[in-house]
Amino acid sequence: MKILILEYVTGGGMRQESLPDGLAAEAELMLHALLRDLMDINGVTELVVLRDDRLPALRIAGDIRVVAVGVSTDFSACWQSHAAQCDAVWPIAPETAGILSGLCHSVEAGCRRLLNSSASAVSMASSKLETCRVLGTHGLPVVETCRLHEAVCPPGLAVIVKPDDGAGCDGMSYFADGLPDSLLLPADFLVQPWLSGESLSLSGVFCHGDALLLSVNRQIIDVTQTPIVLTACEVNIYDDRDGAWQHLLERVARAMPGLWGYAGIDLIMTATGPSILEVNPRLTSSYAGIRPATGVNPAEQVLKLLQTGKIAPFVCRTDEIWRVHLNKDKGPLL
Repeated sequence: MKILILEYVTGGGMRQESLPDGLAAEAELMLHALLRDLMDINGVTELVVLRDDRLPALRIAGDIRVVAVGVSTDFSACWQSHAAQCDAVWPIAPETAGILSGLCHSVEAGCRRLLNSSASAVSMASSKLETCRVLGTHGLPVVETCRLHEAVCPPGLAVIVKPDDGAGCDGMSYFADGLPDSLLLPADFLVQPWLSGESLSLSGVFCHGDALLLSVNRQIIDVTQTPIVLTACEVNIYDDRDGAWQHLLERVARAMPGLWGYAGIDLIMTATGPSILEVNPRLTSSYAGIRPATGVNPAEQVLKLLQTGKIAPFVCRTDEIWRVHLNKDKGPLL
C-alpha cells in the first residue's frame, strides 16, 4: 500500500502565512510518530509526505518520498495530484474553518481510501457546540456549552472561552471571575464553565458505532497564558480494569457512528464523574505516546480496520506512562 500523509500545517497548507508555534509543534509531533508507526507495518510499500519548504528536513530515515511545497506551489492541486497516485490518504489537519472536513471530502470525491472519519462526521465533530448537543441527546455527560452572546456568567464563576471549531488550545482563554465586560470576540465563540478536576483525553479506534480504547491520557495545560497552552500529555495514566472508560468510548461511538479510525475525546474528570468537552476526529498529540506506553501500534490497528471492516483486538505489551512534551521553541520531545 502506498499512502499519502497529508499533514496540513507542516505540509504546505499554511505556506502563504506564518506558521503558528503551538499548532506547528503538535503537527510535527503527530507527523513523526505516524511515519514511524507506518514504516513498521508489513505491506506499506511507500509513504509520500508534503513538506513546507521553510521547515527543516524530517527527523526520520526510511522509504519516504518528501514533496517540497513552496510559496508558488498550488497546495490543493499538489496534494490531489499525489493522492491520485496513492492507494490511501491519511489527513491530519485542524478542524478550524472546515479545513479537515474539506480535505476528507476531497479524498472521498477522488475515490481514494480515507484513513480518517468521514467528511460528514468530521464536520459534525468540528463544532464543539453541535458535538455536545448530539452527545447530550444520547444521555452522555457533557460540559454545559453555549454561544458567547448567550452566556450569563455571574461574577466569581471561572469560565473558558474558545472558538467553536478550534483545534487543540488554539484561541482558548481562561477567566477566573466571569466574562470581562470589554471582551471583544466573534459571536460564534463558546463559553464553558471551568470545572474542577483532571483534564483527560481518551484515545481510541472507532468503526461506525463501535470503538476500542487505546489509552487514557492526562493533559497538562497552562491556563496562566493567553491563549491557554497545552504543555504536555501523560499517556496511559490509568488502566481500565472495570471497563468504565471503554464503556464511555462505546457510548460516544454509538452517538456519533460516522467516527472511523483514530479519534480522541477530551473531558474533565470531576468529583461526580466525567464531563465531555469535545471529540477530535483525527490524530491528537497523545497519539505519539501510545506505542511507547502500550506497545500497540495505532496505525496498524487502523490499517487492519481498513482491511477487515472491524476493529481488531489487541494485547498491550507494556504498561507504562509516557510523557509527551510540547515545546514551541525546541519542538516536540518524547
